[in-house]
Parts: sequence; C-alpha cells; structure tokens
Amino acid sequence: MKLKIKEYREELQLTQKELAEKINNSQRNISNWESGASEPDCETIIKLAEIFDISIDQLFGREPQYSVREPAMGIDYNILKEVRNLTDTQKFALMQFLREIHY
Repeated sequence: MKLKIKEYREELQLTQKELAEKINNSQRNISNWESGASEPDCETIIKLAEIFDISIDQLFGREPQYSVREPAMGIDYNILKEVRNLTDTQKFALMQFLREIHY
C-alpha cells in the first residue's frame, strides 16, 4: 500500500531532504516510500503522521470520519483544510482567539 507521504510533504512545502532530516532518515528512503518501492517501519509512520499533523489513517489514504451532517464547502472547507495543517499549539491558540472574538 502506497502511503500519501508525497502529498503531505508537498503541502508543508518540504523537500525530500528536509523531511528526511526531520525524521533522522535518508532522502533515498523518502524517495522509495513515495514511489512505493519500499515502506517505512511502524515507528517512522508514527513520526511522519506527527510531522504532518494527521492521523495514521490519513497517511494511508483513509479520510477522517467527521460527524457533520453536510459536507464543508466554500470558506468552511478552506478553513478546515488550513486548521488540519496546524500544530496542536497553533490549534490551541486559534481556539483561544475564537473564544475571545465569539464572546
């Protein structure tokens, strides 16, 4: 099964070399994983999901299941897409900001 490493790496605007440095691995391995020639081990899959700030399911191409009655569209979709790329610290700061402007 080919992981979606390239897609998420490109969303973060990282080169293969930069990603490899973040996970203490080689650029060649990143290239092999992206092409499907080989797969990372479990520990590396967890590291990748953490760096991309996504679930392991998403890394394997499974979309998260949201309990929203209608799909997000337009600006709502764009907001969700941007929030997904935030770190936990950034998400916390965003929630604080939203609480301040909402009340």
